[in-house]
Amino acid sequence: MELSRIRTADDERMKKLATLYQEAFPKSERREIAQLNELIEHNSEMYFNAIEEDGTLAGLFIYWKFEDFYYLEHLAVYAEMRNRKIGQQVLDFVARHLPGERLLEVEHATDELTTRRVNYYRRNGYEIVDREYLQPSYDTPEESYPLWIMSNTPDTDKEKLARQIQTIKEEVYYKHYRQIVDCKF
Repeated sequence: MELSRIRTADDERMKKLATLYQEAFPKSERREIAQLNELIEHNSEMYFNAIEEDGTLAGLFIYWKFEDFYYLEHLAVYAEMRNRKIGQQVLDFVARHLPGERLLEVEHATDELTTRRVNYYRRNGYEIVDREYLQPSYDTPEESYPLWIMSNTPDTDKEKLARQIQTIKEEVYYKHYRQIVDCKF
C-alpha cells in the first residue's frame, strides 16, 4: 500500500477519486468538489492522498496537519479493494508516520454498521473523547450534525481538546466557508 499526495486538481487520479468521495460520504459529511479542489491546490495543511495497492488506485485518505495534532478527515476504499484490508494498512501507516495526537470524527454508534465502525477505531487505539461534538456543515455554518470525536490519546486534557476542536472547526469548516462568502461580495 502506498499513499501519494495529490497537489493539483488536474491530477489524473482526481476525477476517479472525486466520484469515490461523493459516493462514500453523505452530502453533510463532505465538501463540494470545487471546494475540495481549491483546498488541494491552496492549503498546505490538508493532505489529500491517493491510496494505491500494487499500482492500482484503491481509495483516498484525507488528513490535516496542525501544530500539535493531526485531524483524520476522510478514508474511503473502493468496494473491490476492501478485501485487501487497505483501510487497516492506512491506519497502520498513520500510526507509524503521523506522530503524536490524532483526532477523527465518527457517527454515533446507533446500529450495527456505526457500532462496528466505532469498534474498528477502538481496536486501532482510538477512544471517544467527546460525545457532545457537533460537526459544522461544510457549506452552511448554521447547520451542524452530532458526531463523536475519537483520539489516539484519550487522556488529553479537556482544555487542550477544546482548543483542538476549535482549530478543526475554524480551519477545516469555517475558514473555507468565509472565503466563499467573501468572494460573493
